[in-house]
Amino acid sequence: MTRRKKLMLLFGSVIWLCLHLDTVTSDIIKYDRSIIEDANLPAPDLIRKYGYKAEVHKITTKDGFVLTAHRIPKPGAQPVLMVHGLEDSSVGYLVLGPKKSLAYRLSNLGYDIWLLNTRGNRYSRKHKRYQRQMPQFWDFSFHEVGLYDLPAAIDYVLAMTKGFQQLHYIGHSQGTTSFMVMGSERPGYMKKIKLMQALAPVVFCDYIESPFVLLASKYIRPLTFYARTLGIYDFPPEGEVWQRLFYQICSFAFRNTCSYFLLQLMGVDAQQLNVTLVPLFVRHVAGSSFKSLGHYTQLVHSGGFYKYDYFSAVENRRRHGSDTPPEYNLANVDCKVALYYSKNDLLTAVRDVERLRDLLPNVVHDELIPYEKFNHVDFIWGNDVNSMLYDGMVEVMRRSDAGEL
Repeated sequence: MTRRKKLMLLFGSVIWLCLHLDTVTSDIIKYDRSIIEDANLPAPDLIRKYGYKAEVHKITTKDGFVLTAHRIPKPGAQPVLMVHGLEDSSVGYLVLGPKKSLAYRLSNLGYDIWLLNTRGNRYSRKHKRYQRQMPQFWDFSFHEVGLYDLPAAIDYVLAMTKGFQQLHYIGHSQGTTSFMVMGSERPGYMKKIKLMQALAPVVFCDYIESPFVLLASKYIRPLTFYARTLGIYDFPPEGEVWQRLFYQICSFAFRNTCSYFLLQLMGVDAQQLNVTLVPLFVRHVAGSSFKSLGHYTQLVHSGGFYKYDYFSAVENRRRHGSDTPPEYNLANVDCKVALYYSKNDLLTAVRDVERLRDLLPNVVHDELIPYEKFNHVDFIWGNDVNSMLYDGMVEVMRRSDAGEL
């Protein structure tokens, strides 16, 4: 037997074992039945389970993507568009349940909630021309999300909620990056934003401290080359086998290891991470393009907020009209902006957010979370996120609605 066949056999055995770990380890790790159920429910069913109405809307972008938005409807109420981070989905604003998650809380306060799923995640994998197995389907980063997805979603929501010319926007991580792209490239949309609330805004990355991201930034060119050579354009690779493998490994076999990796990537804060919810977190990883990851790593220590670098002057000229990628013009982002950030966020350094704050022309609220260990995912997963963050956000929204900002 050749070495290659031996490796394939070993790999296949590992996959088989991991796919059956729910029976092998059932006596070792016990989860509440409701958590396992929530881990396997799609977003609309998750919303309905807790007694809320749910609607599914399809939004087509100008470049042909068909996006899915999940709505917790309140007809006639002020609309709120909520946009998730990289590898996340609409579930990010639902995952902690009705007592903690922001979407439910805002719905209870009378807002009309729209949860967008940006291109490439599991809910938005349709295109009018391309199949998801084609490389053209995955040729996007946060740039295209900002250029096409957000404007399409804003126009759709305002058209469906007649009587409103503006909406509230809430973004986490990539949901903030793509918003800054939209403001820079399509500034006319800023008049449609009542208030933009940015959770862990990722724009400048000169002081980023995540060791894994720093390592990836050094090897992004060869990583991109080898990924394309192997035909890998999305991450993690789509498929039920891979999703279940990841779920079984992190929920049962190596729960502590996966939790450790997550904290090392985002910022160590074991007190705010409820490990009993690990099946929820890992099962709802929604995927994105490999190019999206690459675009972020290009920003690390780049000195600015730049468009994607194709590592070729010829291709850069074709795509951007210049040999090197141009910077986004943040002066165009002139809607009201509220910034929320933290000291222990390894993906969003305080100094980088302060630089963003100084460049944006209309920051109406600037909040550094007092809790020292608050990290990148605590903004949506933290045990005490209501008292540490959401109470203040709700007050800022109230002041905005009252015309006090």
